[in-house]
Amino acid sequence: MRALSVLHDYEMQSLPAPIQSYTRLITALFSTQSSKGYAQAWDLFAHMRYVAHPTPDALLYTLMIRACALSLTSSSEPERALDLWTEMTLDHRIPPSTGAYTAIILACARSGSKMYIHEAFRLAKEMLDSHRDASGRSAFRPDGKTFSALLDGAKRIGDLARTRWILAEIVRGNDMNEDGGHIDAEVTEEVMMHVFHAYAAYKPPFKRRTAPLVDGKGLTPLGPSMESKLELQTIAEPLPDDNSRDNLPTYTVASSFSHLPPQSRSEIIGEAQTLFARILEDACRDQADDGNRGSQPFSKVKLTPRLFNSYLSVHYMHAPLEDACNLFKTIFEENGVTRNIRSYVEALERCSNVKRGRERTVALAFAEELWVQWQYMEHGMPRENAGRNKARMIERANVAMIRIWTL
Repeated sequence: MRALSVLHDYEMQSLPAPIQSYTRLITALFSTQSSKGYAQAWDLFAHMRYVAHPTPDALLYTLMIRACALSLTSSSEPERALDLWTEMTLDHRIPPSTGAYTAIILACARSGSKMYIHEAFRLAKEMLDSHRDASGRSAFRPDGKTFSALLDGAKRIGDLARTRWILAEIVRGNDMNEDGGHIDAEVTEEVMMHVFHAYAAYKPPFKRRTAPLVDGKGLTPLGPSMESKLELQTIAEPLPDDNSRDNLPTYTVASSFSHLPPQSRSEIIGEAQTLFARILEDACRDQADDGNRGSQPFSKVKLTPRLFNSYLSVHYMHAPLEDACNLFKTIFEENGVTRNIRSYVEALERCSNVKRGRERTVALAFAEELWVQWQYMEHGMPRENAGRNKARMIERANVAMIRIWTL
């Protein structure tokens, strides 16, 4: 508030401060992470254009566009971001920077709307193709933040094909690209979180109940009862083979990915398991070999609760509930990672969305076990470690448990 008073005193003396002073104050207001500070930052931006600097510079435009992506009132404000982008690039013809492109891509990607997410990918293509010199080299090179923004958009619409392509580009980021330069990006915990969320949101095109059965005499049409029974065997309890134990479902983990996205739920689980196993392998290898630290493509991925929650979300969506429950019980302890509030909330919400039959019995037993641990965490966690979203998480956990007992 004292800094704002000094700024307004200069304005009263008809000696407005330079635009960098306004930029620093707006940045400080956004960093408060409060709705009041957020609103005051936008008010100061409009006030500055009225009394001091009608045309912001590229840095301030970038800051305001990024604020649209990190809005506290909604997931994103793509309309306002695109208005600022058009004003900067077309009306005032201010050359954009890599940071400005990343900001507008993130604002469109986080909206969750297919229209704006496709606009984010169009802007990324414009960033790489529309600013080339006589030798064909692009003036902008995507960095880790650019790829992360594109992944954020792809996961929201379940676009696994683009997600796999972006991950492949990041993995080979240290290699020489077609322009003779390097891509300044690496696989991080945030990148893999987006990747696992994309696997969870992806809907496989193959459905066994729509495929006709073939016997020795030809095609055998499926009736409604046979369709539901076969679908239950495919998703909830896969057909056992001779090598399985106690009729537990088994998934084949491929060593390499095909050019086609997964066509079934088991293939989705298999690819996710392969990626997660590679993360653990590179992390262990990186710790054992200090001389070549960071040489493995997944060595920069930190083992955090957020990463494990995103990996579990793939099993919540595509694996049988019993498998997901067993994984939840073992994966954290085996890797020395502590569960957080979101771990319990997402597990309870998975149990609240169960089908009829044996799955509800498994869900009830697992949820009641989780509920005891959740109550300890809810009342025993220090306030400073709870985070800003603790109240919302408590609400989600109670809603999930009420639904479980109702079912």
